Amino acid sequence: MATNCDFGRSSLLTEQYQREMELIAVALQEENQDEREERLSLVARSWPLTSACFQAQLEPNDAPVYSQVAFVRP
Repeated sequence: MATNCDFGRSSLLTEQYQREMELIAVALQEENQDEREERLSLVARSWPLTSACFQAQLEPNDAPVYSQVAFVRP
């Protein structure tokens, strides 16, 4: 069962995620094609580990939330 505290934490994490993704998007636009492909490759390889770390941190009563991640090439 979600509480206001859980919603607040989720909302804060969502806002932080969006800010950081905007910074990443700007940085990617400034990189050349080789740098961009290398960085995207690193992200793709690290995603399973990142997901596993977040999954391991879920409290026993938390229901896992899965989201789809799409890699878009310019």
